[in-house]
Parts: sequence; C-alpha cells; structure tokens
Amino acid sequence: MNNADPRLSRLILAHAIPSATLNLVDSVRTRGLRRAIVLLVLAVGLPTVGELLATGPLKLLRHCTRPRIAGVPLGVLLGWYCVINGSLTVAERVLARLPMREGRQQASLPITAALVGTSLDLVLDPGGLDVGLWEWRSSGLYAADVEGSNGRRGVPLVNYLGWISLVSSVVYVYERFSGDGDQATGSRVPGLLLLPYYLVAVAWAARERRFRYVLYSALFPVALYAALEKR
Repeated sequence: MNNADPRLSRLILAHAIPSATLNLVDSVRTRGLRRAIVLLVLAVGLPTVGELLATGPLKLLRHCTRPRIAGVPLGVLLGWYCVINGSLTVAERVLARLPMREGRQQASLPITAALVGTSLDLVLDPGGLDVGLWEWRSSGLYAADVEGSNGRRGVPLVNYLGWISLVSSVVYVYERFSGDGDQATGSRVPGLLLLPYYLVAVAWAARERRFRYVLYSALFPVALYAALEKR
C-alpha cells in the first residue's frame, strides 16, 4: 500500500482548513448564513458520497494522503468545498458580465461552474497523480504519459464525468433549495482562493515540462481573469 509523504499530507491539510474557513466566512458575508450553510452541506455532502462510491464499491481509485475518513482524506473533502464554491462564484461573476437575461444566466450557471471546476482539474489531477496523492485502479486515456505510484498510467475519463456531474448537481440543487435566484454576485475571494491550487499544478507542469496540461486547462485562468476583473 503506497502512501504519500506525511509532510505532504500535513501541508495539504494545513492549506485546506484555512482555505475552507475563508470560503465559508466569505459565503456567509455575501450569501447570508442560511444559503452559506446550504452550499456547504451540498458541496461537502455530494462529493463525499461520490468519493465513498469511487473508493469503496466501485474501486476506481485509492487516496494516499492522510488523515482519511473511510478512505477519503479530510483535505480532499475540504478541497471539494473550496473548488465548488470558487467555481460557482467565478461562474456567477463571468455570466453577470455577459449580455444575457437573468433567467438565462441562472439556467447556465450549473454547467458553467462545472466547466470552470473541471478545467482546473485538467491540470490538477495529472499533477496529483504524478506526485502520489492518489492512484487510479486502471489506466486512463487522459494524461497517459503520467504514471501513478501503482504503475497505472493516466486519468480515466470517468473522473471528468464525475467532476461535471458533481459540480453541476451541487449548483443546481443549491439554486433550487436556497432561494438564491435574486442573490447578488459573489465576491472575488473564492476565486482568489483557487489560485494556489492552480499555481501549484502549473509549477508541477513547468518542472516536468508538461506544458500541454496548462494549455488544456486554459479555460480556468481565462474565466478567473474575467471574474476578477473590475467591471
């Protein structure tokens, strides 16, 4: 059983806890307490179910960092919240800049947020696989030049189907059950908190001379720039 360097596990958790805390504080400030709690529960709860299925009955992957809860690292669950909240806020701010009716913007929000988050993972997942944060049980078509600690290569496409499904589902259910239709666009903070994830992955790609993964994930920095730019 391969496990990541304990120092790496501690570093990931040391980043995930304050990042999730800042996301929650900002969410309460911009969305209100009730909506912020609804989003927190959904953005942790649904990915937890997905991770438990993937690591348990489906046996798609194994995580290598600690501490783990039923095979799923706490840092990963907190990371899901940070990425989903960040992707939602980036998508809100990008769509607000477009000449679209409010109803069309709301309808486009789940898939737009999913594309933002999935684009980030196009560089994040190969990097995490290469440094031993997780290992897939079977080889995948994407990033086939990256070998995991168990000798399997690449990222299965089911990973990205899962990303699109999870992020879009969380945002869709959040919209329906939070009464958020008239809520103002979120702040820049959640988008800024996604930068460390992206920059660490870009640093990996530069070090390993795998710049194509930065190109594949180009939608993320473009969307982030549009979300952060002053109107």
